[in-house]
Amino acid sequence: MQDAAEHLPKTAPRRSAALMTANRVINACHVDDPSTFSEARKIASEWLSATSGDHSARVCATGHCHIDTAWLWTYAETVRKCARSWTTQLRLIREYDGYVFACSQAQQYAWIKESYPDLFSAIRTAVAEKRFLPVGGTWVEMDCNLPSGESLIRQFIEGQAFFEKEFGVRCREFWLPDTFGYASQLPQIMRAAGIEYFLTQKLSWNLTNKFPHSSFVWEGMDGSRVLAHFPPAETYISHGNVHDVLKSSSNNQDAGLVNESILLFGHGDGGGGATPQMLESLTRMKNVEGLPRVEFEHPTNFFDRLKK
Repeated sequence: MQDAAEHLPKTAPRRSAALMTANRVINACHVDDPSTFSEARKIASEWLSATSGDHSARVCATGHCHIDTAWLWTYAETVRKCARSWTTQLRLIREYDGYVFACSQAQQYAWIKESYPDLFSAIRTAVAEKRFLPVGGTWVEMDCNLPSGESLIRQFIEGQAFFEKEFGVRCREFWLPDTFGYASQLPQIMRAAGIEYFLTQKLSWNLTNKFPHSSFVWEGMDGSRVLAHFPPAETYISHGNVHDVLKSSSNNQDAGLVNESILLFGHGDGGGGATPQMLESLTRMKNVEGLPRVEFEHPTNFFDRLKK
């Protein structure tokens, strides 16, 4: 394990695992107490018994189409962006086996229900099939710096109520990839809303103070805890290319302890979502020597494994 830790590439998950396993062995083994040797051997065998490929990095690829509810266009254009983008994703769901598309912001769903009822009906069908995935649990992807605590609470009350009424689901993950700040009371509010997981992205773009983890437990002011993940590719609008798949592994700050991560792919900010080219590329990378394994998957499945 020492040799592996010294000579494997720094980005190799097995190198990090060797270091952590060696540390566990040292903590468990007391040289003057032979009764501790068997436990130390047991810990070491966890690393030594793995065969080539057993612990390959894994990328959970989820289609995404971030649409700013209000930015450089009118509300009316936001509605049209949602209609165009989501229609495309419904078509791609039918064309590509296993492809899943995650979509947040109850306000945008409400607009589609009002303006495009046939499209909304098709979305309902895809949600029931677990291919079109309501995520976030809030009315919009809100700012978290200026609003009061009551405002943040109302976001979850209205969002969760909408998703439960329209689709029979309550979100388990808070989805906020494009925010510019994180209120310290959010873990408490999330847990009160029935949410235990948190996905975000913007903090990883910090040029001065780089955050040291990709997956971690965030503890709020009152001690409430949520499991958080920052996709290591450092984007919520990946093009599903080799660069981003490799970065999902090489930039994983917790590689060795957590050998998988989420990759959000699809044109965003102004909508669009995944394209056939992206899906073809990721499909071809599912099990390729030299690359992390790629699977289309619901982000909650990733979090459930991470929790264990």
